[in-house]
Amino acid sequence: MLKYLIFLIAGGFLGFLTRNIDIKGVNRYIMLVSILLLLFFMGVGIGKDPQLKTKIINFGITSFTISFFTVAGSIASVYLIVKLFGKKE
Repeated sequence: MLKYLIFLIAGGFLGFLTRNIDIKGVNRYIMLVSILLLLFFMGVGIGKDPQLKTKIINFGITSFTISFFTVAGSIASVYLIVKLFGKKE
């Protein structure tokens, strides 16, 4: 955690020192490369996980169950509200 704080403070200090220099083009390029490297290394870390298939299956089942019951509950709620408060002709 300390190394992250040190990098944050160093970046803030560098930004403070270069506040009068227009580096927007360079900054945009550095940000793009940094994000791409971050995504790459996150993918490597995820790919190294030996239990990845099990975790994905469990996560998928849980996600499907939650979304199914959310949709079913919404449909049931709307149906009950329409039956109770709908126009009576």
